[in-house]
Amino acid sequence: MNEILIEQYKKIAKFLAACLGEDYEIAIHEIKNEELKLVHIENGDISKRTLKAPLSELALKFINEKKYEESDYEVNYKGLSGNKVLRSSTFFIKNEKEELIGLLCINFNLDHINKSINKINEELKELFNLVDDKTSYVEESSVEYFTEEISTVIHNIIAPIVEEKNLPLARLSFNEKMILIEELKKQGVFLLKGAVSEAAVQLHSSEASIYRYLKKTQDA
Repeated sequence: MNEILIEQYKKIAKFLAACLGEDYEIAIHEIKNEELKLVHIENGDISKRTLKAPLSELALKFINEKKYEESDYEVNYKGLSGNKVLRSSTFFIKNEKEELIGLLCINFNLDHINKSINKINEELKELFNLVDDKTSYVEESSVEYFTEEISTVIHNIIAPIVEEKNLPLARLSFNEKMILIEELKKQGVFLLKGAVSEAAVQLHSSEASIYRYLKKTQDA
């Protein structure tokens, strides 16, 4: 039943892309066997992602915090892909048991709008000596970073902790590694394919060690 539902949403993604146009990227993520996968994407050139791309940190956070239990969607938050600013929204796909089985994500490329706004602002400043208020046509409360690499997702999560605590990444203690592993797990990173291997690389550990650390988080 879940597979049939996801297939229907793939058709909806094609429909939305045809209706909305090339400035809208439509992506379908599936949750299956405790793993998250990007299974369909329309206008993927906007974020430069392919079906190998991992879920963003913000989307993982939505899942980890069980936002889908409070609402059916999250809308109008900021997305970034390279130098492109996107207006992003996520719809939580649930089955008949209200279990989360996937995500439908829409990312609107704001390049044309922002360029028009900037041009108008420049003309107004020249005419009336206005101060630039840096108006942005997107919510700033949350920011989503799109990437093709899981290494970037993991780096973006652990880097602030490493910097804040001034951790020696190349020679972390057991407790320091546990702090980082717990944060990665908390944010749902290990639902992504290849997460254990990449965490091992970035934490200078073996995959076997990462699995041991994960087991200890369960035992704690």
